[in-house]
Amino acid sequence: MPAPERPRRKTLIFHIGDHKTGSTSVQLAFAKGQVTLDGHSVFYPARLASNTLGAQCRAYGNAETPEARQKAARPFQKLAAQIQASNADFALISAEALETVPAALFHEIAGTFFAGAADEIRIIGYVRPHAARILSSFAERIKVGTPRALRSDLDSFAARRKEVGEFIYLPRFAAWREHFADRFTLRPMIRSQLYQGDVVSDFIHHAFGGLAFTISGESQANESLCLEDLMRLKVLQKALLHQSKDLRLKVGWEFSRLAGHLPPAPARTRLQLHRALAKTLRDSYLEDARDMDRMFFSSEPLMQNELHAAVKKAIPEPQSAVPADHLPPSELHGLTLMAGMISGLLDAGEVNWPAFLHGKRVRDAEAALQPASAAE
Repeated sequence: MPAPERPRRKTLIFHIGDHKTGSTSVQLAFAKGQVTLDGHSVFYPARLASNTLGAQCRAYGNAETPEARQKAARPFQKLAAQIQASNADFALISAEALETVPAALFHEIAGTFFAGAADEIRIIGYVRPHAARILSSFAERIKVGTPRALRSDLDSFAARRKEVGEFIYLPRFAAWREHFADRFTLRPMIRSQLYQGDVVSDFIHHAFGGLAFTISGESQANESLCLEDLMRLKVLQKALLHQSKDLRLKVGWEFSRLAGHLPPAPARTRLQLHRALAKTLRDSYLEDARDMDRMFFSSEPLMQNELHAAVKKAIPEPQSAVPADHLPPSELHGLTLMAGMISGLLDAGEVNWPAFLHGKRVRDAEAALQPASAAE
């Protein structure tokens, strides 16, 4: 009588970001079912991302009574049950919002709720070099309507980020290494270091242990706005400052998504660092870059070299963050009128606009999967 077949191992992978490291492209590839692993299957439970997990982790950590903690535990219990019930070899949870969750708290949550759902838990994250992260974060916060970013320029934004220590990486990533040891993998978001020069391919290669894979279709999310489009969006977001943070975020994502479907504008300027700021950033973050290289990248000066390269690539003078300096008066007049009209429409209390815009994004992503014959 043949021996019973041994159950296949199940591995749970948490993709923890960071923000601005290609997370959306990874999420789209898995949500659209574009990734095939050779001889293995993947369970991806989200329609796009699992970013609610960040807020759920913080709610669990902040719970002050047994009742509150029990309530906060329910989303984890539900997700763990889904993973456990899956017959797939791998389960993937991708949530860049975990960037703001302390490693100690997530270690507690993973051990309490997910240890029984899989045989192995892996954590993978990406880190964007300091100068590039500050530049992209400034653009992102204009995009999602963060009030301070809408009222400041790049220099003052960078100064504030230094003041609060937001992009000093080592303490945060060292904590993940401390709690998860070799189950935690950190990858540099540097194109020359990415497997096949692509973040989606790099993620699959490193998260799934080097298994052979194929990616079908287009997985790259094009959501990088030019300076002119950022200024157009800034006009709109300033008109929406009285709206909720969540609505401004969803409006920014929708604007960016639609802009990505249009042909490139005749005037398209990249947001760039100027030389004086690039030198300041190098001085401010070189020690952290050196520490990160030593702890995570075998002392190869990857993060350090990026800071030096940022100075070499910088433009001589600062770019203005004032829409009127980039857009003609007639366009600015029209944008202001339209922003006022949109703001009034979004005041309609009977519509849950954040949910509507999020649902539209999901539906449009799913529609892109349909074969042409089905859409006709």
